[in-house]
Amino acid sequence: MYSRGYRGSGLALAHRLGWQVGRGLSGFFSRLHESFRSGYQSSAATPPNRRANANWKYVLALLLIVVPLFIVAAVGPAEWFLNWPAMFGLALLLTALLRGPLSTIHYVGKKVLKVAISTCLLYGIWRLLNWKPLWHILSPLGLTRNGSGFRLILLAIIAWWISVFWILFSRTRHKTVVASGPSGVLSPQSQYSVPNQPSSSQQQQPVSLKAPKLCFSDIGGLEDEKRQIGELIKSRLEPGTYSKYGVVRNGILLYGPPGSGKTFLAEATAGEFGLPFRRILASDLISMWMGDTERRIQAEFEYAGAHAPILLFFDEVDSLVTARQPLSGAGGDPTGSGRSFNSATTKFMEMMAQYRDVPGLVLMLATNRMEGLDEAAIREGRIDLEIRVDLPNETTRLKILQKQLEKRPWRQFDLKQFARKTVGTSPARIRALVDKAAMLAVSEGRRIEERDLDQAFEETGGKDRGLLERVEWSDVVLEEGVETEIRTLVRLLNESNLAERMHVPIPSGLLLMGPTGTGKTTIARLIASQTNRSFYAVTPADLLGRYTGDSVKQIASLFSRAKGHSPSVIFIDEIDALLPQANASLGQHDIQVVDQFLMEISNLQAENRVFLIGATNRPESVDIRVLRGGRLSEKIKIGVPGSAVRSKLLCKFLGPVQLEPELDAEVISRLMEGLAPADLKAVCEAAKRAAFMRAQKNQSIPPLSRADIEAAIARVRG
Repeated sequence: MYSRGYRGSGLALAHRLGWQVGRGLSGFFSRLHESFRSGYQSSAATPPNRRANANWKYVLALLLIVVPLFIVAAVGPAEWFLNWPAMFGLALLLTALLRGPLSTIHYVGKKVLKVAISTCLLYGIWRLLNWKPLWHILSPLGLTRNGSGFRLILLAIIAWWISVFWILFSRTRHKTVVASGPSGVLSPQSQYSVPNQPSSSQQQQPVSLKAPKLCFSDIGGLEDEKRQIGELIKSRLEPGTYSKYGVVRNGILLYGPPGSGKTFLAEATAGEFGLPFRRILASDLISMWMGDTERRIQAEFEYAGAHAPILLFFDEVDSLVTARQPLSGAGGDPTGSGRSFNSATTKFMEMMAQYRDVPGLVLMLATNRMEGLDEAAIREGRIDLEIRVDLPNETTRLKILQKQLEKRPWRQFDLKQFARKTVGTSPARIRALVDKAAMLAVSEGRRIEERDLDQAFEETGGKDRGLLERVEWSDVVLEEGVETEIRTLVRLLNESNLAERMHVPIPSGLLLMGPTGTGKTTIARLIASQTNRSFYAVTPADLLGRYTGDSVKQIASLFSRAKGHSPSVIFIDEIDALLPQANASLGQHDIQVVDQFLMEISNLQAENRVFLIGATNRPESVDIRVLRGGRLSEKIKIGVPGSAVRSKLLCKFLGPVQLEPELDAEVISRLMEGLAPADLKAVCEAAKRAAFMRAQKNQSIPPLSRADIEAAIARVRG
């Protein structure tokens, strides 16, 4: 007899041991069920340092089922297993194992298992056809064992031979992963499902991760940048060599304006080193459900870690790794949105640190808003290489043009002139120009020629004109000298190549001076219409912002848009209010606006094809630096119209309206001497309204009288 204390402790020990065994078996079978259901996808998605710790649990769970079955088969009678139910069951079990826990074994092992499955099925069919109760059931149908059984077994043998031949000699399919979500974002561990929402499995498509065909030789220029990227990636692909010296470098940040070729450079980097390329649009990882964004971020890093070597590229990362917001205090955001963004940023930084030293995993980010990133996310130790991918210079533009044309059928011609004319043009737009030229050549079934690129260059751009109404020469009436100057300017802008060959400089800007209502805005619209240019009409109210720095940003954005949609015209009305003459009363804000404007004008080159027009009725109030040569170098004074121009304008404004006998255009012209064209139009319209009030119902408007004209003049002049 044991003592009571010993017996109590023994029972407690047995209870604890039984509880642990039961818990372990439950966990083993649940993992086994999960492996059958997902085909080891979850374990494949775990990082290398954790995958090995989980594999033994799956193997042990599998042994708990397989080993007892083999023991029973070895000691039990053969009749228990050599029958058709056992053969069909064994084939079903092998199929489940092949689709579940054994889905990641070598392809030779898979072929052996498939042959074993087909053999089990053949043997099971043979045993079934030798089963006497089967033929007792089928005999009423006229089927016999000797006749029908022989034909069925013959068909089964033929099917087995075909299946074995197909299994042994079929080509192994490449490994694919499943894409889900609106933009095909891969989710290896989960399908990005959210609570109470339908799964996106309906949108899944297999996507093969392969190394791109592009390489560094397909990129024109950026030689120093490509060298720096190559050095970092070499350290990731050969970690053993660099780890001896304690060197661990990872994380490449590409930043620069839109269209500068950041994604193209990332893809070419992957192709240069033969790395599978995984591009993720960062905005697609953001979810409306709390915690789901973080789970998606983790799933992407886990997948990349499990499939290294790989280049993991996050595009537009500024939409995901934003500067963290204060959750309390002034300017804080205590709501769930601010906390969620902070959590996503923190999770991304955690994953960067955790997977930084995974061999073969190269992390690359891209953004065009460097200031929008959290500073902690791009510090040393997370991002070891920052590369600005800027708009190409003339030499780089020439190389880009050559790269774009060398793989297409083209007739050799000088590309230097096109490299000069595309100042400020992004690589994406240069490619669009070449594509346009190629389309012109394809339509005629010939090689790409210089005229195709010329035509593409002329037809591209100048389309961002908003609500601009086209103005024709017939719509304006100008003094002869003014019209001659404007026609000369329009021809210079339209025939810039001819002017360049003749060494005739093209002015960079024009200042229209004259009283209010003389048609300065109409002349600016006329120039934009006749030169087929984008037209940006702004006033000081459009550019002067409410907060400090807003005005400077507005001016920079205006010039950037004009360059991006060149050829273009920037028209600034009342320019004296935006760029006033420097004096003691000028505030710091006004000084910043003038300096920014002067800098933008100075950076304009003839190749930008941006023409600046200013209008003012107080030229003496405009900053003198704006009026010097190289900026608003051309100046045209638009005065009140003379007698001849006034008569033409009156004929245009009066139209078909009749005049009383004692009135004619010359008399009215003398009465309106000194009025601007806008005032002339207002007088004519007021006189027509006065005559309209005298008209009877169903009658035409009566002739204008002298009294109508004089009353209208008095009203307009005040």
